This record gives sequence, structure tokens and C-alpha cells, in this order.
Amino acid sequence: MATQTSHGRIRTALDHPRLWRVTAGLAAVLLCALIVVAAQGSIQVIAHRAAGGGESGLDTWQRWCSSGHVRDDRIRLAYCARIDGLVLASTHGPGADETHVAVVGGFHLTIVRLPDGARAPGRGSRLIAVGPLVRARDGQREVQAFRVLRG
Repeated sequence: MATQTSHGRIRTALDHPRLWRVTAGLAAVLLCALIVVAAQGSIQVIAHRAAGGGESGLDTWQRWCSSGHVRDDRIRLAYCARIDGLVLASTHGPGADETHVAVVGGFHLTIVRLPDGARAPGRGSRLIAVGPLVRARDGQREVQAFRVLRG
């Protein structure tokens, strides 16, 4: 008898089509909001340095790609990358002056290591950073920012 009662309660709870429509509508709105947030921004990657090494034909941001020293302890994935997106979170460390920021832009999640001593931008703010694209210790793509253009 107890089994029939619990099955009856579950059936009664599930038999509310209006509740299901409202729940489905809220889920659709949440999904659309996540898509809009993830779509904002972009990531542009330059795989190799231009032949000849001249900077005359480069975009303004590409000139910053060779203005620093790439970390030796990381695998370099591309010569340079420019990430433009929204800051999701930030953390300090493991070094004393290191700041890492998680950025979503153009449907990509990218970690950005800010220049030493740089302040972390606030959550939800827009960040544009330029630098070499390397593989982080945890396998994520990481831009070692030689230059932060906005953030």
C-alpha cells in the first residue's frame, strides 16, 4: 500500500503540464543567456612568425607578440594570440606576482597569465590581452599576456 501511495504522489507531481512548460521555458532562457555570454569576444591565433620578421604589414596588436620572453616551462602552441572576452574568475599564484584570469570569448575558455604585478580585472569585465599561446600545466590553453590592451 505504501508503494502505491508513493507512486501516486510521484504521478501527481509529474502530472502538471503548466509546471513543465514553465521549467522548460526558464531552461531555454538560461541556455540562450549562456550562449550570448560565450559568443561575445573572440580569439585570434597566429601560428608562426611572419617570414622576414618585418612588422610593416602587421596589425597593431601583432606588434606586441615579440615584446617579451616566453616561459620556458610551457609548450608553445602558437607564436601569438589575441583574446577578447569576459572575465569569469581570477586567481593569484603560484608565484608571488602571478595573476591568472579565466576568460570566455568566441565560444572558447582561455586562461590568461597577466604580466607580473598586474591587477586582476573584475569578474564580468572585458579583457583584451596579447601574447604567445602556451599549454598550461592543467592542459588548458593559456595566453602569456605581453600586453593587456583593456581590462
